[in-house]
Amino acid sequence: MDSLSARRFNFLTWLRNSFLTGVALVLPFVVTVSIIWLFVTFIDNNVEPLVPETLAFLKTFPGGGVLLALVTLTLVGALAGNLVGRWIVATGDRVIANLPLVRSIYGGAKQVFKQVAAPERTSFQQAVLVEFPLPGSYAIGFITNENTAEIVSDIGEELIAVYVPQAPIPTSGFLLYLPRTAFKPLSISPDEALKRIISLGIIRQDEGLHTGK
Repeated sequence: MDSLSARRFNFLTWLRNSFLTGVALVLPFVVTVSIIWLFVTFIDNNVEPLVPETLAFLKTFPGGGVLLALVTLTLVGALAGNLVGRWIVATGDRVIANLPLVRSIYGGAKQVFKQVAAPERTSFQQAVLVEFPLPGSYAIGFITNENTAEIVSDIGEELIAVYVPQAPIPTSGFLLYLPRTAFKPLSISPDEALKRIISLGIIRQDEGLHTGK
């Protein structure tokens, strides 16, 4: 009887472990495909009404709006690189700069998408460990700017801009200005540190998080 109960217990354990392994393997693919599909559908629904009749064939297959948007953005980027295009962009910037509310929104959005268009100048320069939000507790942060003289000119001390994201959604967080002694550089890359934030600390490497000397 004990042997039968043990076999039943082992089978249930195996069944549970197999199910959880299947979930861990399949759900990431499902989530990825779902997000891509939602993105494609959103773009299609907003771009297809603007498609002229001469390009109506783009409406016949999923992703037609995305394809048109990619081609259009590429052409706009190419045109903006010549003299006339730069003049048009500069003129548009000057007009928007005179609109009190709009210029703030446009300026912030432009800075964000400039970083997306130029990943080699990413704002996340280095991953660091910060004592935050309370003494004795630590959070992963990212150095975003070391040239902060215009912000801290009245303090008389060099401060570094460090962004501390909230897990698991790193697009929201806290911007801190800290002296260099207030944080410790991490030996992992910003991308690896970001993975740990999004995964709530589940993802790790064998060497773990090591602070630089």
